[in-house]
This record gives sequence, C-alpha cells and structure tokens, in this order.
Amino acid sequence: MTINERLRVMVLMGGKSHEREVSLSTGAQILSALDPGRYDAYAGEVEDLLDQRGNLPDLVFIALHGRGGEDGAVQGLLEWLNVPYTGSGILASALAMNKWQSKRLYRGAGLPVLPEIAINRGQDFDMTGLVARLNDELGGFPVFVKPNCEGSTFGCARVNNVDELQSAMRDAWKFDDLIIIEPYFRGMEVTVGVLGNAFQFPKSLPPIEIVPKSEYYDYESKYAAGGSEHIIPARLPQDVLHRLGVLAVECHDLLGCHGMSRTDFIVQEKEGVILETNTIPGMTPTSLLPQAAEKAGISFCTMLDGIIESALQSRPVSV
Repeated sequence: MTINERLRVMVLMGGKSHEREVSLSTGAQILSALDPGRYDAYAGEVEDLLDQRGNLPDLVFIALHGRGGEDGAVQGLLEWLNVPYTGSGILASALAMNKWQSKRLYRGAGLPVLPEIAINRGQDFDMTGLVARLNDELGGFPVFVKPNCEGSTFGCARVNNVDELQSAMRDAWKFDDLIIIEPYFRGMEVTVGVLGNAFQFPKSLPPIEIVPKSEYYDYESKYAAGGSEHIIPARLPQDVLHRLGVLAVECHDLLGCHGMSRTDFIVQEKEGVILETNTIPGMTPTSLLPQAAEKAGISFCTMLDGIIESALQSRPVSV
C-alpha cells in the first residue's frame, strides 16, 4: 500500500457522556498506535461528522464510551451517513448498554446472571414493600444499585441498609430513569475479551483477574494508575477459564457484537456469573482488552488492524 492509498480514518472520541475523559484517553491511544503507513488518521468529535458531510473519511474508528457512543446512537448516525465504522451495530450496541434487557436475553438463553429488581423513576412503590422484595428475591442486604444504561460504575453503590438504599437510588436516578438492584455477589472479578464477528468464529482472549484496591471495581480502580492489579490469566482452574471464554463468546454472539467486546464476570466457587458486556472496551493505558490481547500474542497495533479489517468486511467503503 502506497502513502496515497492510505485509509482515511477518523478516530471518533470525546462526546458528551460522563465518560468523556476516558474516551479522549482511549482515542489518543488508538491514534498513537495506528500505522501511519496504512492510515491517514486524525481525531474527531461527533460535530465534525456533520461538518464534513461532503468530505467524510473512509472509516470511523469509534472510541466513544457511554451514552451516545456505546448505545447505538452514533452508530445510527453513521449508518445514515453511509460511513463504515468499527465495532458493533445499532442493535447490539443498544442491547449491551441496556443491562436489564441484555440480562433478560442472557437468562432466556440459559446463561448465568444475577437476579434483579428494576424500578423506574416515578414508579409507585413503598420502601417497606421494596425491602420485602429484596429479602425474598435477592436474599436481603447487602445489595448493589446501578443505573440501567450507564458505564464506568457511575451512579453505582453497594448498599447495606434501608437508609443507604434510599440515598443510592436517588443517586442512580441522576444517571438513568431505570435503575436495577442486584444482590451483592462476592467473588473474583474476571473479564474476558472477544475479538471477531458474531457467527464468524469470534475468539476469546485470556481471562483477566481484577484485584481492585477499593471495595469493588469502581471508577478509580478502572482508570487511576495503580487502582487495580490485573492478573493474566486469572488464577482459576483451566476448565473454569475455558468456561468463561465460552460464555463470553456466547454473550458476543447473542447480542450480535462485531469486532470486539468484553464481558465482565463474578466467579464464586468456580462458577461464573455474567455482570454485563461492553461493546467498546476502553483502550487507555490501564485498560483490559489490550492487555489480554497482548497476552495472547496480539500487539495493540495488530488488534486495531483486525478491528478495522472486520469493519470493512461487513461495511465496505462505498465506490
């Protein structure tokens, strides 16, 4: 490929979600790693897509996290503009971002997920009845409260009593109209990345054991230097590691993910429970997907090449 044949790639980053700073870091890492001999790459934001309608790139590498980036919104815009893009499409992105809907899908397929109680903002309920449900359906306190459609643990909290529950619910509703309450499930936190397209032999990467410095894998644990320890592969028997890889691929396939995904688990007594699937995993200096790929012998540059090639195979550049 000559310099004149380089693929023009906009690395789409930033956005307006609570994960803007993480997205900027992910985008910067991608930009610095893309081979300048193959790609004419530059940074862009969503507004640039609309400003450049007459001169759009060959491909958009989506490095947006959270709302607007992972939920199918920008994917819909790119489909409308007829611009190829990396990662999952509209439906898979929307499903994965919606924890309640994806859990229903997983549960229907017989995959292991935690029970939950979902409550809409403004829903008529009384706290006494809710606590009774927590005891009956979730085994009582402690529980974990989270917004339904949000990332990076924004609005999430471990709750030990009724007073904390009321406060945590108010905080979670700041991020989404629907919140979910799950049992606080103690165990080893493990994440498994997947590369490839749904139904086209996607491959799982080595499972990573996450040892957070704080009580759970919160925002600081994810993104602060030294916020957590990552052990690859996770310190689990080989059959358990294999099972987690199989489950991650099943999640990838069920959602219809494309190019990449990362599914988070809690493992207790060698049994893994699915927490959620991310369609645009972080690629910051502390992120998990690039570390798992490197352990599998796939350099960051090679992984990015594969993600781009995957996007072009299914969404070819228009002629």
